[in-house]
Amino acid sequence: RLVKAMALWKRMGTVARYAAMASPLAATSMMGQVKQAHASWSKPRWFGSEASDPASISSRVPIKIYQYEICPFCNKVKAVLDYCKFSYTTVEVNPLSKKEINFTRELPSDHACSNYRKVPIALVGEDLIADSSLILNAIVEKLSEEKEEKIKLLCSSAKDPQVQEWVRWADQELAVLLFPNLTRTFSESFQAFSYVQQVPTFSLLDKLSNHVAGATAMWLAQGKLKSKYKISDERQALALALAKWADALDRKPFLGGSSPNLADLCVFGVLRAVDGSATQTVIEESPVSDWYGRMRESVGERGVARVAREAQ
Repeated sequence: RLVKAMALWKRMGTVARYAAMASPLAATSMMGQVKQAHASWSKPRWFGSEASDPASISSRVPIKIYQYEICPFCNKVKAVLDYCKFSYTTVEVNPLSKKEINFTRELPSDHACSNYRKVPIALVGEDLIADSSLILNAIVEKLSEEKEEKIKLLCSSAKDPQVQEWVRWADQELAVLLFPNLTRTFSESFQAFSYVQQVPTFSLLDKLSNHVAGATAMWLAQGKLKSKYKISDERQALALALAKWADALDRKPFLGGSSPNLADLCVFGVLRAVDGSATQTVIEESPVSDWYGRMRESVGERGVARVAREAQ
């Protein structure tokens, strides 16, 4: 989907070329953003967190997720795991080189992940799975073995046709609105890609090239993304989507009633991808702001049951 826009990056060789492709005003803005970047890089992100409650982690199946931190589909999967306090590791993929997932090129041609160049990719036990929907299905299957009541209710909700419809909506209608919002201006795009500065496994060159090149490429691609998904006003489109979700909630604490169901977690996970960005204000000022706050409390912080991020 939107990750396809990352392919533009490889067609742009240097930082200077990025600036040249944009307007002179944008190039000047870029330099100003670079000079002021340190302040935004110091904002906390969710890297290298450790399990705060080791006793809650049983001898479960190991899960490893290859991801981009701001990918809504990756965040959707992690929201389910965080809610269930299910331990997992994440590997941050370099958007430019994608070297962390080069192993897919060595897979047999008949393997579903052969030469797969998108995220998320997950290793669930011994099964390597691509595509967030398939990953989620595998995780729900594993979770169905758990005895905790809230997890049993969550797995049961996955069979509900209404829940399945909203899970598809989160993927196909909500998630596609986020990148056009995150990259609405060069400044906002630069802010969104600041997460790379805190990836401990990225070199200084990786951080600088991904931050500047990534922000520029996605900003330049924003118009194509809007055209592809027939978005005229990205802020208004997101506000309307949130209003639609508010109508579905119908003043209930959660779509699942007194506790979140799978649709609640998928919608929340997709939206959590914009945390800390200018787009977050759209959520805060929408009819779902109270629901979003309740979801934060129910799910907890990202990686609260996550083992230390794996060094690459």
